[in-house]
Amino acid sequence: MEAAPISLSREGQVAVISGGTRGVGLLLTRGFLAAGARVTAFHRGLSQESQQAEEAFRQDFAEELAEGRVLLLRADAIRQRDRARVLSETIRAFGRLDTLINNAGVCYREELTPQRLRQQRMINATSPLRFSREAADLIGKNPHARPDAPTRGAILAISSYVTEWKSYPSEYLKHYARSKQLLERGMKRLALELRPRDINVNVIALGVVYAGMGLATIGRKEEALRAGELPVTKFASGEAAVFEALCLTHPLCHYKTGRVEVLDGGWNLGEISAPKT
Repeated sequence: MEAAPISLSREGQVAVISGGTRGVGLLLTRGFLAAGARVTAFHRGLSQESQQAEEAFRQDFAEELAEGRVLLLRADAIRQRDRARVLSETIRAFGRLDTLINNAGVCYREELTPQRLRQQRMINATSPLRFSREAADLIGKNPHARPDAPTRGAILAISSYVTEWKSYPSEYLKHYARSKQLLERGMKRLALELRPRDINVNVIALGVVYAGMGLATIGRKEEALRAGELPVTKFASGEAAVFEALCLTHPLCHYKTGRVEVLDGGWNLGEISAPKT
């Protein structure tokens, strides 16, 4: 018997994406919409850059906003009441929640005071984990999920390949990595908590991507890449991150949970010898 083709369609499903108006988050919003999902994209909207991104988002997604396929919100994921508002407005607009993607994050490079580092940990780790537990209550009670479905829904977080490094070339990168390590450990614990409820929990640790934070130093990295000074031959397109997210949140991925999928082109493989032929 011929096997049926596997589709990444999200037709009829609903995804909430933090930081969904720019960078990797914007690509995720586009990707899930293209797969047929309805999407709540939210961001803090505090900086001028963030506000400009929102304006561009409204222009680019004018049709989807008018059709009610996209819900655009301003919300700070640090604040419990803001997180609750995102979830309640999502249910009010779409009637269900299938996927949460914790994409929003920061990497502070200057003024690394104790208060600022605590804020970085809150944004990158503490708040996403709290939001995941809050969203899980809705995903687990999703009245639209089929009883025979292998999973009730999925929760995903975006981390970084630097969490696997043994040493760091700068102080700011070390603190950033620690905040993302906290996120990864917390998501693994959450996967254990939610496995009995058939909610999958995974992480994508992104390497150098042509989107978001990856663009901040991409010029210098491209020079090093051309000179053969890096342990990879190419960097990732934004579409590669979207594809990984669609796969890890797919119902057929129900047997994979509590994992950190590293998307780094082999950067972190280190000095592993190639097998002899």
